[in-house]
Amino acid sequence: MRPRRPVRKAVTLIELLVVLVLLGISAGVVGLTLHTARPVTAIDPVQASIRAARDSSVRSGHPVTVEVSAFGSLRPVTAYPDGHVTADRSLHVDELSGVAEVAR
Repeated sequence: MRPRRPVRKAVTLIELLVVLVLLGISAGVVGLTLHTARPVTAIDPVQASIRAARDSSVRSGHPVTVEVSAFGSLRPVTAYPDGHVTADRSLHVDELSGVAEVAR
């Protein structure tokens, strides 16, 4: 009885071609959609703080108050669980959306 030779495990040519075709298709899709990507804009720290407070309030079910720095002083902004936001009038915060238009 002859000893068995170990079975060689290797990648076949068809498997390699399938992988290359899939990579080519995915590269084509990315190439076609790349021009529609929006540029990354700078994040306003006041807006980010208000959005985080609003999100935290809605998730927790409790009012959340944060202080944002605007016009050289700290100003309180309170977000409520129903989604509305109250803030100092100088921040020009929309009560329903929480969007701030701070003029600096």
